[in-house]
Amino acid sequence: MLGGTGTLLGPSLNTQFEMVVEFLKTHLPKFAEFILNANIENENGLNSQLSRFITNAAAQEIFFAERESMEDETRGDSPAVDIGIHLKVEDIGIDPPLITVFEGKRLTTKLPNKRHREYVIGHEEGGKHIHCGGIERFKLAIHGGKLNYAGMIGYLQDGTPDIGKINVWICDLCSQPFDPAWSEREQLTPGKIDGRVAKYSSIVNRVGSELNLTHLWLNLVL
Repeated sequence: MLGGTGTLLGPSLNTQFEMVVEFLKTHLPKFAEFILNANIENENGLNSQLSRFITNAAAQEIFFAERESMEDETRGDSPAVDIGIHLKVEDIGIDPPLITVFEGKRLTTKLPNKRHREYVIGHEEGGKHIHCGGIERFKLAIHGGKLNYAGMIGYLQDGTPDIGKINVWICDLCSQPFDPAWSEREQLTPGKIDGRVAKYSSIVNRVGSELNLTHLWLNLVL
């Protein structure tokens, strides 16, 4: 899959990304069964379990998962996205190339009030804005800055899938002074709900570029 100069050969990154998305759509229901039996509800625990689940389930695939994937490994204080997906390579002297990253967020009414919009945007604390929002981190290139395709995993812990609420939050941000500015075109587009998994998509406007963001929501209520 790699040329002599480290150039990626074979399927394009977009094709590889879609392979990962299709894999997740197929296997996330099994992950849900395990998680419901394990009684894990916190975000860090869910992301850790999902990372290991992907690597185990993808034994015959061309990729594996990495927990807490650093954006810049030359910096000890680098931000780290929840899950990185890397291409498997046979040469152990080559660093496995990054295919894409996923940020996992809980979708629940049980979050503290100041964090209820965290799937989209962070919150104010001590007069300072905390950049902990899922979509926000992609928008600011804190996560996935070098990628054109990335994803979010939504852990639906109560209620039913409702992108309308997410889109209202995004619309509300459009009139506020953010840099880069939010746009209504960044709203999630309706997608397909298949059993426990709902798939949506959105375009994230960044400084000088756009990110194609795929949203996979896993229903942990059914």
